[in-house]
Amino acid sequence: MSTNAKNNVGLELAATDPVIAKLSNLLADYQVFYTNLRGFHWNIQGDKFYELHALYEEYYDEIAEKIDEIAERIVMLGGVPANKFSDYLKVSQVKEVSGVFDWRTGVINVLETLQLLLNELRALFQLAVQAKDSATVHWTNHGIISFEKKIWMLSAYLKD
Repeated sequence: MSTNAKNNVGLELAATDPVIAKLSNLLADYQVFYTNLRGFHWNIQGDKFYELHALYEEYYDEIAEKIDEIAERIVMLGGVPANKFSDYLKVSQVKEVSGVFDWRTGVINVLETLQLLLNELRALFQLAVQAKDSATVHWTNHGIISFEKKIWMLSAYLKD
């Protein structure tokens, strides 16, 4: 492969390979996070049920949309997104969680996952800048802004 080979969006393949790799890992992280959020949504109990049931649904709907965007970006850059959970679990930094009924445990897990994903988005941002991939930079900026606000709000929610 020539170092000047380009993908469908006109970026150098060699430069976008690290972006594709990071997006692929992020796809796995988002898929596991989505599944965890569904479980929190279904199983939440107690006095915070109504507000957290709705919040988790809002979060998993948003993550589902982002999953599609990540997979499509991988394709645009010349990669092939994984689509098996067994593949996701091999690379995901987000671990599967089940049987969480306590509101505080669920919120802490979501907060910690958002912090992890925020760090991943910041790393992706740097790779996208190096690859001159302005679309991924733009997408990543929006994710960073969204996750920073969610982290701030959930941190405040946990204060006694």
